[in-house]
Amino acid sequence: MSEMLLSSQEQEKEALKFLERDYNQCFHQMRHYDAQILDILKFMFTAYSALIGVAVGFYQFGLKEGKDLSAPAIAALSVGLLLGVFMFFIVVRNRVYYVQVARYINEQRGLFFKLKPMGFENKSKIYTNHGQPPYFNWRSSHSWLFYIIGALNSVLLGVLFYIVFPCSPKIVISSSVVLLVLQLTIAIAYLRLRENKSASKAVFGKE
Repeated sequence: MSEMLLSSQEQEKEALKFLERDYNQCFHQMRHYDAQILDILKFMFTAYSALIGVAVGFYQFGLKEGKDLSAPAIAALSVGLLLGVFMFFIVVRNRVYYVQVARYINEQRGLFFKLKPMGFENKSKIYTNHGQPPYFNWRSSHSWLFYIIGALNSVLLGVLFYIVFPCSPKIVISSSVVLLVLQLTIAIAYLRLRENKSASKAVFGKE
C-alpha cells in the first residue's frame, strides 16, 4: 500500500514538474508569435518602401526618356503584392497560435490560483479565464498590426493600378479600398470562426 502511495506521490510530482516546464515553454511560444508578427510588419514596411520607390522611379524615368518601362515595374509590384497578401494571412494564422497558447496558460494559472498558494488571492485579477483572449478583438495590438499590413498591401495595389491606369484615379482609390476591406473581412471571419472550438479544431480544422 505504501509503495502504491509513494508511486502516486511521485507521479504527482512529475506531473507538476511537467506543467511547470510546459508553462514556461508556452510563454516562450507566445513571445515568439508576438515577435514574429512585429518582424513581418517591419520587413514589409521596409521592403514596400523600397519597392514602391524603385517601381515609381522606373515608371517616371521611362516617361521622361520616352521609353516604356512600366512592364518591370508592374511585374515587381505584382510579385510584391502576392507576397504581401501571403504575409498578411501568415500574421492572421499566428494570431490563432498565439491565442490558443495564451488560453492554455490562463487555464494553468487558474488551476493553481484556486489552491491559493501561500494565501495568494490574485487581487490584481491577472488572467485566469481559459476562454480569453478572443481570437479577434478590434482593439488588440495584433488587430492594429493586421490593419497596417492590410493598408500596406492596399497602397501597393494602388501604386500598381496607378502605373496601369495612370488617368483613372477612381480605379486606383477604389481598388485599394476594396482590397483593404476584403483582406480584413476574410481575416476577421476566419478568426471568429475559431471560437468555441478545441485546439485541434481551431488550428488544424479537425479533431
